[in-house]
Amino acid sequence: MARLRTAERRTQIIDKAIKIIHTQGFAGLAIRELAKQVGISEPAIYRHFANKDEIILGILDRVQQMGDTLATRLSGTASGKEKIRQFILFHFDFLTQNREITSVVFSENIFEPNSILKARLRAILTSRYQILRALLDEARQERNLVDLDPDDLAVLIIGNIRVIVLEWRLSDFEFDLRERGNRALQTIAQLIFT
Repeated sequence: MARLRTAERRTQIIDKAIKIIHTQGFAGLAIRELAKQVGISEPAIYRHFANKDEIILGILDRVQQMGDTLATRLSGTASGKEKIRQFILFHFDFLTQNREITSVVFSENIFEPNSILKARLRAILTSRYQILRALLDEARQERNLVDLDPDDLAVLIIGNIRVIVLEWRLSDFEFDLRERGNRALQTIAQLIFT
């Protein structure tokens, strides 16, 4: 079997770590189990990541890349109003295709004891909030937004996405997230757009 390049092996390790957290919880993420599932030795894991926290940082890098994909999707959209719609739908589309990542994002216990991990997750959430806040400002300038505090509207939208995704995760993904997201978008649109 050919050896994988470092970047490919790191990606493979992160993919398996996400799956382990998804199926066994963070407590199940042991280096021995991870090495076994990747098909390499434990020391080989440590050649790519210094420890479990560094693996979690790699997972958070993946979550951050979601923001890059979102920016690309929004770049082809003309109005602030439509960008807000795309922002909302993007989250439901992305998570439908990457459901395992919800097990990491909704496992606050992973981040609590480590200030670096906690700060990184907070930075990702702040970045996502700032993107939405800018879209709300754009829609307001276009006179497509109700006259309410944009910060409150951003919390309303992000909170709505988060609750629906959490409900989906806790139901073992038994409903169509995209369909539920579309319904939520219709309600949000009625509340915030003029």
